[in-house]
Amino acid sequence: MTLKGFGRTAAGLALALAAGCGDTSHPSAQKDQARAGASLGESAADPRVFAAGSSPYGLPMKEWAYDWMRWVYSIPAATNPLIVAGVDYDQHQIGPVFFVPTGPNHDDAFTVSRHKALGVMLSQIQADFPCPDPAFRPAPGQSLFDFLSTGLTTVNDGITVLEVKLDGVPVQEPLRYRFTSSRLFFFVGDKSLAANFDACVTGLLQPAVVDDLFLVFKPLPRGQHVLTTHIENIDGNVFDRTRTITSE
Repeated sequence: MTLKGFGRTAAGLALALAAGCGDTSHPSAQKDQARAGASLGESAADPRVFAAGSSPYGLPMKEWAYDWMRWVYSIPAATNPLIVAGVDYDQHQIGPVFFVPTGPNHDDAFTVSRHKALGVMLSQIQADFPCPDPAFRPAPGQSLFDFLSTGLTTVNDGITVLEVKLDGVPVQEPLRYRFTSSRLFFFVGDKSLAANFDACVTGLLQPAVVDDLFLVFKPLPRGQHVLTTHIENIDGNVFDRTRTITSE
């Protein structure tokens, strides 16, 4: 399913990155406060993943989700794993968390240091500013945050099934790992992304909001592992993906 306008584009069942300028035709979500509280609560104990309310390596989970977007937007279009299938994930990877993209619907394999955690984005819906369309702007008296947040949660609200398994063992309650922006954050995107991915990328510092489903797995034991995801939405679309991970 692809949702397009001069704005958000939801690729691959709308469960990849929804990039661009936003679509202000959608009604505002009414459950942001309740969802924000739930997303920060503790899910059933799972020693393999950091809890939703935790701060891995001193940074809250929501901030790691923001950094995931900063990472993927820093990669030029020609080698960006959200655009090009089969490219190496090990680009611009710094710090203790190795980011794993959403992207083209295909199975893949990658290698990661056994000392690094894995930041896996399951679904990100995003809106940034400014954009080429002069009509894309807040109404008089409306804040930029409220403007960009209009309709932001619609796609992820429509997820009916989310299953994540590592080596065949399910992650408990993965929908609890949802992080919706409560403020603007800022990123710098590679200007090459403006041509055919996100027309709003300026190559300069710009604000954005996101609605994320995002997990951070603790460093994996040495060896080979299999990560599978299964997602369904209210329209009956299904998104399945298998990743083979070598930890060394």
